[in-house]
Amino acid sequence: MTTPTTRAPRVLLFLVALAAPLLAQVTEYPFTIAPGKLRFEIDGVRLAYERADAAGNKHTAVAVGSTFVSAGLTDTVDLQIGAELFLKESFTLGGTRDSRSGIGDLYFRAKWTFWGSEKEGRGLAVIPYVKVPSNTGGVGNDSVEGGFIVPWAMELGSAVLAGAMFEWDVLRNDDDNGYDAHWYVSGYLQRNLTKAFGVYGEATFSAASTGRSHWSGSMGAGALFQVTNSVRLDYELQRGLNRRATDWTHVFRVYWEW
Repeated sequence: MTTPTTRAPRVLLFLVALAAPLLAQVTEYPFTIAPGKLRFEIDGVRLAYERADAAGNKHTAVAVGSTFVSAGLTDTVDLQIGAELFLKESFTLGGTRDSRSGIGDLYFRAKWTFWGSEKEGRGLAVIPYVKVPSNTGGVGNDSVEGGFIVPWAMELGSAVLAGAMFEWDVLRNDDDNGYDAHWYVSGYLQRNLTKAFGVYGEATFSAASTGRSHWSGSMGAGALFQVTNSVRLDYELQRGLNRRATDWTHVFRVYWEW
């Protein structure tokens, strides 16, 4: 029988993913925006879905309008504020159904591109962040959490872009009596088919300090469409690779810069 504790990492991975404004959904982009510019990165809909196991237990989660706003300060530094505008989680455990919904947490981040630039087609950055609990409806854990992200990207020629990311987080543990360290590694390959349309494949793996068995992985594919110079659409479908990963995750995202 699956217990609430073993289901918790799946919920955690979904909520952590909401905090990341992404080029290819999971993997961060290392380049900042121009000074004086603003970028809105909005998850129109993010849906995480799991098939019921042999005991009939399952979990689904939906996020609508999760938004990050980035403001360029210099050529290599920007500041970012994120808000989870609506979250809903549903659990079926042991024949009992529980559903929670409400406003999520706030995220404060800064990005520093300390090597390379977008013009050079290569870059490396560091993104420290802190999460401030401001949730309603029981969708969060009421704890301050934080960590840092190190994204890398490089153009490989022939309209191919490669990227990778390492992330280290300090998150509240399942027993709510301390903190655990979590690590995330992801990477992608993107191929631009035209100036306005591209496709990509992506893989993500994570682990917790509580043991090697606390790992999960997923693989996904997506498409990017540049509607105008300032608006880009992004859709990705991800498939979990093991039982601790969410079975299916759909994400539709809008990027708007002005």
